[in-house]
Amino acid sequence: MNVRLRQAFTMLEMLAVIALLAVLMWFIFPRITKWLGKSEEAKVKLQFANIKEALSEYRLEFGTYPSTKEGLKALIQNPRPNDEKYKRAANKWPFLNEDNVADSQGNEFGYSSPPEKNKGKYRYFELIYLGKTQQEDDPDRIDDGI
Repeated sequence: MNVRLRQAFTMLEMLAVIALLAVLMWFIFPRITKWLGKSEEAKVKLQFANIKEALSEYRLEFGTYPSTKEGLKALIQNPRPNDEKYKRAANKWPFLNEDNVADSQGNEFGYSSPPEKNKGKYRYFELIYLGKTQQEDDPDRIDDGI
């Protein structure tokens, strides 16, 4: 009796394993992408909190928020190097780390003070994150003004 030793998988066994892996990925991949999306959203919310805190510190130091023209860059470097009030506070910069003014894809946060959309209301500044593919009039955007 001739007994043949198996040294490799058959084509049918390989196809069965590949099909099984494909079916597993079909169910798992959407959950992984959803989980990654939630972590990105949490990171953006944390960056918003950091920006708000830095804006509050800036306001405590100078009595006002940075202007729309100065933007969030005023939290990173002195926007008025010739102003005496700002010269005295030179050791306060940066109020915010440069990495916190943009998301992981490099999209910067929008900032306005006073906000153009809410003039005459009780908001002092407006932060907007449109994200990678969102449009400004998207109802799901993260919009936070104080």
